[in-house]
Amino acid sequence: MFRSINKNTLIAGSFFFCVLYSLFVMRPFRSAMAAQIGTSDLTYFLLIVVLVMLLANPIYSLIVSRVKESRLVTYIYGFFILNLFLYAFINNLYPNNYAVGVSFYIWYNVFNFFVVSVFWAKTVNSFQTDDSKKYFGIISAFGSAGAWLGSQSVLIFLADLPVVAMLCASVGLILGIVLSRLLNSVSSDIIKKENSNFFTEISEQFIQIKSNKLVRQLLIYAFLWTCLATSLYFFSLEIINKYSTDVVEQRKIFSLADSVVTPISFFTQLFLTRFFLENKFFGIKFVLIAYGILFTVAFLAISGYMANILLSSSGVILFIILSAVMRPFEYAVNKPARESVYTTLEKSEKYKSTVFIDTFTNRFGDASGGLLFNALIVLGLSLSLAPIAIIPLAIYLSMQGRSIAAKSSA
Repeated sequence: MFRSINKNTLIAGSFFFCVLYSLFVMRPFRSAMAAQIGTSDLTYFLLIVVLVMLLANPIYSLIVSRVKESRLVTYIYGFFILNLFLYAFINNLYPNNYAVGVSFYIWYNVFNFFVVSVFWAKTVNSFQTDDSKKYFGIISAFGSAGAWLGSQSVLIFLADLPVVAMLCASVGLILGIVLSRLLNSVSSDIIKKENSNFFTEISEQFIQIKSNKLVRQLLIYAFLWTCLATSLYFFSLEIINKYSTDVVEQRKIFSLADSVVTPISFFTQLFLTRFFLENKFFGIKFVLIAYGILFTVAFLAISGYMANILLSSSGVILFIILSAVMRPFEYAVNKPARESVYTTLEKSEKYKSTVFIDTFTNRFGDASGGLLFNALIVLGLSLSLAPIAIIPLAIYLSMQGRSIAAKSSA
């Protein structure tokens, strides 16, 4: 397997290492802030993120239409690097300010999805579909290594040094920009339409979604899995807050979860992802369908814990177990499978509609998951019954996964 790794794979992997290091060196601060906000108010902030994404995507689409592909990562990442320096400066002046913390939570959610989706858009356009099944797991493994280094940095010495973490993230993004310039694309630049104008440039994402059934199915799939994942995350926050309300202790728990998740993801990406995606018995169809099954099992486990049947004495253990199953499956198997499907799309779709899916749709799914969680509680369902009520969505996710696999292979 390792003999067949080409230069593009190594560059893309190193690029992803830097991106995920930048994300995960700040992720525990974001997660601890979410715990401090609480599940009852967190949905409002997720809705703000959705609004920001809705405004940001047309601007991004315009930039893609007017900027050379080779400079796109530089512009997008450069913007976020400037943001990080600004946050580091403000946080140094007001280290415990709630408004600064909340704004950082909103900003991180925008930053998180844009830097990753732009990375994948660049990478998807650098590999053919067959090669994506071979190498996307390896590239993801590089990312897991970066994520592990970032989470370990927080766990060991950065838990109470957010400003230093932000500066470390900036360095990672700068290195990512350098590596992105070395990555060879399948074709040199995005083809511009002859009748392109300002309106079509900012709305092309929506036009692509309307005209391509596969893109619409991918959008629905993204909405469903993020809705389910956020609902599961809200239940996890209830578990963590029940264990401890100390913000530094919560950061350590989230860092510990990241430290467990990342090696599992790394092993899976390095040795199993290619097998799952290329194997005739498994393949992309199996992976996309299996996600809904895993969500069903996870919600049943949460229900059992809340009913004092499963691991009732230690919710943190359940949180770690669920993290160790759900997140590696997303990072190591389902994400590469979806990106392999993306390689079948037109180049402009890879940079526009797929980024819209990975940013706005995912954030909208997040907000919807938060609304769903709170709606079930408001309606009077207990924390033991609410997870069961969400399971039909998980079944529908599997149905959509089956339809996407059939459409992409047609």
